[in-house]
Amino acid sequence: MLSGQPLRVVPGGAKPAGTPAGAGRVVGARLRQLRERLGLRGADVVKAGVIGSVATLSRIENAITPLREETVLALARHYGVNEAEELDIIASLVQKSHTDAWWGEFHDVVPGWMERLISVEASAKSIRTYQLQYIPGLLQTGPYARALMQVHSEPGIDAAQIERNVERRVHVRLIRQGLLQRSSPPLYYAVIDENALVRRVGGTAVMREQLRQLYSWEENREHVHLRIISFDRGAEALSPAASMTHLAFPPGREMDMVYLEVPDMGTYVTRPQDLVRYKLAMTSLWHLAEDRTTTLKILERHIKRLEG
Repeated sequence: MLSGQPLRVVPGGAKPAGTPAGAGRVVGARLRQLRERLGLRGADVVKAGVIGSVATLSRIENAITPLREETVLALARHYGVNEAEELDIIASLVQKSHTDAWWGEFHDVVPGWMERLISVEASAKSIRTYQLQYIPGLLQTGPYARALMQVHSEPGIDAAQIERNVERRVHVRLIRQGLLQRSSPPLYYAVIDENALVRRVGGTAVMREQLRQLYSWEENREHVHLRIISFDRGAEALSPAASMTHLAFPPGREMDMVYLEVPDMGTYVTRPQDLVRYKLAMTSLWHLAEDRTTTLKILERHIKRLEG
């Protein structure tokens, strides 16, 4: 067996204490142990053509990305695991890891690119986001998120199924927001273009509630830092993407990444030269945005506009 010890699925569907995705962590830890026992660096595994990048290998070993059975088994075989029984156990753990994560029960409405975001943001030490058109997902109210999702619902399915899918997606978004309310939350920095405050998503009442919640986040949460780019800014406030998020991780856990989102799709930037460009853009936008006092005044002005 691996490392001379049996590798078993946790009995009764239970998760190891304190781990959000126990089976995934077991698989990741075993793969790292096998690699290190052979004296291999991540770069050696990449050079052998088993995996595409050191960053991807790190995500697998740290259980902060959804596991693919094909990739995990290829790694295990590369590390010398050839017995069918052991490979079957690893495969079953990979499958179990998909249900261990809380979002596993929402697999029908959570695409793969969103699974990855949920996985990595839970491990981030800081999250910086810029939004041109909408309020950032981690700061949205339920009614605001619902209104957005109803607009971007799937074509070709009946109205009742659309409504069920929307409600499940809203539920996922609200659960994700627990990230900012846990005892040790990541630092969260959000830059929002003033355009997003004017667009009445869901109508006047929904938008008023949303802006009040933004005001509350900035005023009452020490780890949440919200800034508005006002209409007064010109071309210098143009960004390389309408929606981008930079995630940074504790040392030794993961390489920085930037998440870019468009309707119905998300992509990830990890190449160092591309990361530099997006990180510089995020820093520039932060400095172009209004300070905290002015940001709160802008929010207050738009809230009063919706109350009139």
